[in-house]
Amino acid sequence: MAPVLLAGIAAALWIAVFNKMLQLWRAPEDLPLRALGACVVSATLTFTVNLPPLGPLLDNAGDGVRKVVINVGTMAAAYFLLAFFTYSVRGPAARHAVRWQAVPLTAGILVAVGAWALAPAVVRADPAGATNGTDPHATVFVVAVLGYMAYAHSQSLRWSIAYVRVAATARLRRSLLVISLAVGAFLVADATKSLLSVLQFVTGPPAVLADVFNIVYLAGVGIGALAFVVGVSHAAFSGMLAAWPLRRAHRLRYRELEPLWSLMNEEFPHLTLGRVPATSWSGRLGSGGVHYRFYRRVIEIRDGLVQLAPYYDRSRTGRVPAGSEPAVWALLIHGALRAKRTESPVVEAEPVLVPGGDDLESDARLLADIAREVARIRSEPPRDRSDRARAT
Repeated sequence: MAPVLLAGIAAALWIAVFNKMLQLWRAPEDLPLRALGACVVSATLTFTVNLPPLGPLLDNAGDGVRKVVINVGTMAAAYFLLAFFTYSVRGPAARHAVRWQAVPLTAGILVAVGAWALAPAVVRADPAGATNGTDPHATVFVVAVLGYMAYAHSQSLRWSIAYVRVAATARLRRSLLVISLAVGAFLVADATKSLLSVLQFVTGPPAVLADVFNIVYLAGVGIGALAFVVGVSHAAFSGMLAAWPLRRAHRLRYRELEPLWSLMNEEFPHLTLGRVPATSWSGRLGSGGVHYRFYRRVIEIRDGLVQLAPYYDRSRTGRVPAGSEPAVWALLIHGALRAKRTESPVVEAEPVLVPGGDDLESDARLLADIAREVARIRSEPPRDRSDRARAT
């Protein structure tokens, strides 16, 4: 595989690793997510050890050490991918089945490593190389590795097709379809390379046929790797892109609510809701922190407006109907705050409900309009404010 393509896949996989680690931090009990995270980590390390400085370091550790690490890593990735689909379809009841699936994995690794350790030095250096195809150690190594992977990928493909049918969202369904394509490509590569290894040991196929098999194998690995990266990253990245407009709107609205929230917070500091705990990274990372602060600000403003109920003076503004101009409500709120500070509740005051929306989003838009008027009133000289209040 071309070094540039290899480095690109490794970089994309590292991004996927950080994304999965963040998801696992938020939901550590999610068994399918844990299995997929382990699969992504195994695949990422497998691609990374081909790059400097790990590649040369492992090559210096001994003949073929890097090859063994790569093949064991790909076997582990295949196992965890199978575990992901098994958990996804069967739920927590699949724990026993997933544990049993580790038996063929362990057997395959032991056979492959044993064959590699007993092989001559030239075979250990490149057990899957074409020049070593007639050596029995190389044949056992390749068949053990790719035989297990063919088994795991065939089972994963079966479960992935079943999971696609029950996927809850279109985004998840698309991701699973792409991952299924990757598993299918890997399965073709596994079968092709295994068959070529057996043919090289038994009969020695013509060079043209061997080249065709190698091309199919490399194409399967390349397509599978790219599709796997896209599949495991699609849901996360598309979700982030879809959430970006709402995240941006909440950040903007949060700033717009600042003037009105400051009034309420100064007057009623005891209404401040609890902050995100220092140990809760789920509230600080990703988009959760933005949404949490926005919701908290709207709720704290509403709580403060309710506390001002005994101090709203309708005589200055008349009977304020729902949908009145935000400027009228801003003046009413300022008057209520002055009355509260002088301990002058309005006698027989009726509850005044500052207009809201049908949901939190529309409610925040109305409060933001009032907040802008509050900011404008606070910037005016006190005399102008009192004159406006009397005129209203």
